Amino acid sequence: MTHEPLLASVAGLLRRTYRIDGEVPSPAEFVIGDRGLRKFYAELDGVRVAGTASEGQGARTMVRETDAGVRAAIYLPDAMVRALEADPPQMGVHERNVDAFATFVEEVDHFLCIADRAVLGRPVSLFELELHANVSKRLVVARFLAGRTGRLSERNRVWLDWHLFYRGTWIDPDPVVRQRYADAARWALRFLSRSAPLGAGARLDALRAFHRASASGKLRLIEAMAA
Repeated sequence: MTHEPLLASVAGLLRRTYRIDGEVPSPAEFVIGDRGLRKFYAELDGVRVAGTASEGQGARTMVRETDAGVRAAIYLPDAMVRALEADPPQMGVHERNVDAFATFVEEVDHFLCIADRAVLGRPVSLFELELHANVSKRLVVARFLAGRTGRLSERNRVWLDWHLFYRGTWIDPDPVVRQRYADAARWALRFLSRSAPLGAGARLDALRAFHRASASGKLRLIEAMAA
């Protein structure tokens, strides 16, 4: 892996994979920590939150619609940032950092998707954000786990999928929210399993079509891949 900052590496990988428009700003400009979160909630009303509820990391992407357009910020808890600095994923993905890293990827993906849709003037639902992020975190974490070889062994694939999709539980008290997370994970796994046998070029095309599609379009794409 490269020695560039983790945020730049993850954002760059997602941009290249999905061919995200250059007008979408860098998420690095919109990251806040604990102090920023306290200020954010003290000053703003009408904030929608798209975050990770499975591992209790506390990271979240906060979105507010204003007369001037969409405003967003990524909250990364100070403790999570320190943990990733102590065990950088660039040096290997393992038990100590996989959960925090997956959460990190999800929030970067949320931000890029929200910003991309805002640039295009298109809406995005919370379900679409979660579905998209589940696919993205699997791709990115797998890439880091594979390391220089670029190949993920079957043992590592099973280990990673267990951590990303099967080990955790959704802790939100709202059953509707928990169901949304569960549905997003289920559809993401379908897409990943059905795109895995494709050749590299066809898989990249499928990923870009998946990114461009609306929430309902994503589900139709996944269903069509089974035919």
